[in-house]
Amino acid sequence: MVRRQLRGRSVWRDLLWMALLLGVLLGTAAWLQSVWPQRNAADDARAVLLIRWLTTALLSAAPVMLAAAAVLGAGSAPAASETGEIQDALLTRLRPFEIVLGRLLAALRPILLALALSCAFWLLAFLAPWKAGDIGFGAILLAHLALLCSVLMIGSVAALFAGNRRPGRNWGRGAGVALAWAALCLSAILLVDPQVRRMDDPIGLIEGTLLFNPISAVTTPLKLDLLRTQWLYGHTAAPEFEFAYPPPIASAAVFLGIGWAAMAMTAWRLRAAYRN
Repeated sequence: MVRRQLRGRSVWRDLLWMALLLGVLLGTAAWLQSVWPQRNAADDARAVLLIRWLTTALLSAAPVMLAAAAVLGAGSAPAASETGEIQDALLTRLRPFEIVLGRLLAALRPILLALALSCAFWLLAFLAPWKAGDIGFGAILLAHLALLCSVLMIGSVAALFAGNRRPGRNWGRGAGVALAWAALCLSAILLVDPQVRRMDDPIGLIEGTLLFNPISAVTTPLKLDLLRTQWLYGHTAAPEFEFAYPPPIASAAVFLGIGWAAMAMTAWRLRAAYRN
């Protein structure tokens, strides 16, 4: 089903989307260079620059790619004009879940390509003999894995809410709900700050909130103390407590679990909408 959906998409349109994503990402990362704190990496200016660009690039990738996943994921829901195609697919051996997964991966192809290119680029960049010793290939792979799982989560949520009880899709509703969910995951640590200030021991609340935060999951492998960066330190009381950042692999598992559940519900809705 994935191959069938990919054959029906314009390669040039996907490449244009990918180029746009990478352009926005690089522009945002370049802007962050002027406000990001300096890091010491064995007093090697080239290693410092490499780590700064890696950090700001992946930090920028989280909101940029999640927003794109909401837009593209909502478009994976079948339109009314595709009713015949979906009904034909359901008459084959394809299961509704396989149809939903195939359409979602096809819709998210520009983001998946951008993630693959980003991962390959940074792995090659850190082959340099003067790279910093505190960040290796494992950290780069883990950060991209967490980002990939968060993209699949947002895309799946968008597809779920873009579907209807009858054939056709509501693209605006799907993209809107997914964007709202992404914004909530990214900003929850600020939203719970009043409760953090009232609690005597808010460590569980802080760590639970960070578990759902894609930026935390992406930057933790890079050994960045996200909540103690200058802007966040001044806008939340969380840095005053001795909390621990959740393991990125745990966040990735949560993102993947939410995405899988959303796809399962989308498959159930697809079967109900096209059963006649």
